Amino acid sequence: MPTDGVDICRFASMRLRVRIGTIITGIIYLSALAIAGFLLWQTLQMSSTLITFSTGAIIPTTAPEPTATSAPVLILPTPIPPTPLPTAAPPEPETIGYHPKSGRYIAVWLPPNFVGDARDSFFANVDIIDDISPFWYTTDASGRLYGQRDDELVEIAHKNNVRIIPSIHNVNNPGAVVPVLSNPQLRARHIQNIVDEVLARNYDGIDIDYESLAPSLRDDFTTFIVDLAAALHAHNKLLTVAVHAKDRDDGGLGAFQDWAAIGPHVDQLRIMTYDYHWRGSGPGPVAPAYWIEAVANYAREVVDPAKVLLGVHFYGYDWPPNGNATARPWRIIEEIINEYQPTVSFIERNARGRVGESTFTYRTSAGTRTVWFMTDTGLADKIATVQRLDLAGIAIWQLGYERPEYWQTVRANLVQDSTLIQRALNALLPDH
Repeated sequence: MPTDGVDICRFASMRLRVRIGTIITGIIYLSALAIAGFLLWQTLQMSSTLITFSTGAIIPTTAPEPTATSAPVLILPTPIPPTPLPTAAPPEPETIGYHPKSGRYIAVWLPPNFVGDARDSFFANVDIIDDISPFWYTTDASGRLYGQRDDELVEIAHKNNVRIIPSIHNVNNPGAVVPVLSNPQLRARHIQNIVDEVLARNYDGIDIDYESLAPSLRDDFTTFIVDLAAALHAHNKLLTVAVHAKDRDDGGLGAFQDWAAIGPHVDQLRIMTYDYHWRGSGPGPVAPAYWIEAVANYAREVVDPAKVLLGVHFYGYDWPPNGNATARPWRIIEEIINEYQPTVSFIERNARGRVGESTFTYRTSAGTRTVWFMTDTGLADKIATVQRLDLAGIAIWQLGYERPEYWQTVRANLVQDSTLIQRALNALLPDH
């Protein structure tokens, strides 16, 4: 075949392919225009529908005033605030309730009014005082309570980790409690009055100081203490009892107090180891060491030693030539010494044994007067008895009567108690 004919065929074939491509492209273009036109028409139709809906919408008008009905108004409860989330750092552990502070209890009786020397002494030694018992309450023959209160002192005590255990006493009228103790109904009413007062005033407990009762009331007194202890303990409250010092069960003024019977029920047995010589007796040591030793040994035999507190007197007695003695705080004794310049003698021992008190005489227009009072050495000796017999601590009568050196002795001998330190170390040491 000639060459020119081939070229012509190739050229015709190329033109045919170009024409087919152009036709296809045109079809695609026309299809796209048709689709676009359809979409445009559909959009216009939808727009006209929306406009129709909009023109037919209801326009809100002012609401009419509501007509009152007889239906009650509902008051919604106040929302409860959410519980705050704990902070990242845990709070410091509280020390409230840690007693005794020094390893042994230090309890003090206070005068009815929290003022003057008593207040000053409290704040000066609050770091080691565990319990305070203000002398607030008495009772009558019906079992009702009389006296005074001091809510400020309660708040102060608790802020300083001091337990407040007010005293109910019969010192001014011993016979007032006799019908209360001997009559079961009056006794029950008296107990309820005490519990109600303790709970209402936020006390930590109550201290019973019923003194100078007949031995015939022994069983009634025991029943009263046992029942009162149960009633207070049901509310996690304490019962402390002040008892006459004695070195045998039927001894002295305390024959009506059965230590062995009440010991398991009380939280503290506060033994009034003072007034061996008292207002109505002749002059002599107020709390000789030989007597305290005998009382403490007997107490340890019949009562759990961990409940026994030995009484410590912060006062002295000033006897006239004839008649009853006058109780003197150290401040007055010091004034007498400074004014009369007597010779003060420390009596370490007498014919009966260790004494540990000081005495002096001075002359007045009415005659020669005699004073006996506790010394620092005598106080240290009493504390040594507490340590040697491993008793619970001391109970002081009364705060504000003392010479400042007494508290130095307490701190040096009771707070820094080598017995307790050794006991704590023994618990950490391996068996050997």
